[in-house]
Amino acid sequence: MDPANLQCFSQPHWRVIAQGFQPEAWFSEGRGTGTGGILMPKPEDLLVGNRYYRFANSRSPRPAQLGGGWWVDYENFRTITTYAAAHSLNLSYAARLFLALPIDWTRADRVVSAILEIPLRAYAGKGKQADTRGDRWTPIQHLPVKQLYIPGLYREGAPDQLYERAFPKPSFEYTDTR
Repeated sequence: MDPANLQCFSQPHWRVIAQGFQPEAWFSEGRGTGTGGILMPKPEDLLVGNRYYRFANSRSPRPAQLGGGWWVDYENFRTITTYAAAHSLNLSYAARLFLALPIDWTRADRVVSAILEIPLRAYAGKGKQADTRGDRWTPIQHLPVKQLYIPGLYREGAPDQLYERAFPKPSFEYTDTR
C-alpha cells in the first residue's frame, strides 16, 4: 500500500523544508532562508503499528502539537530519555541537546506520542545545527539521533487532516520540568 503522503515526495519544496529552509521566503524575498533541519534527508517508509514521538509546545493548539512534521521513532526517543536519566537532565532539555531545538522555537514541554495507523513516508536523517538570533544549537555529535520530517500531516484550511488518520489516538504528556 502506498504511503498516504506519497504525493509530497514529488513536490520538491517538502525536501527543502526537511533541510531546514523556508521556501516561502523565496517568493517574498527572492531568497531562501533557514536553519536547522536534516542533513541530506532521505525518504523512509514508516512502519504501521510503531509508536512515534514528537516534542511540542503545550501552549500551541492541538493541530500544531500533533500535525507538526518533526518526529522521532522509539529507538531514537529512547536514546534521548536514557541520556536524560543518566545525566539528571529533564526531558525537555535533553530533547533540545539531541534535536537542536532553540528555546525561541518551542517550549518542548510536551511529548506527543502515537501509534501509526496508516502508511506514511518521512524524510529521515541526522539533524543540523540550528541558529537563532546568533545563538547556535548543535545536536549532540557522539550520540546522533535520526530525525524524521513527515510532510503533509497538516494542511491549513483542509477539512480532513492527515495527522488525524495517521495518529487517531495520540497521547499527550508533559516533560519533566525540574
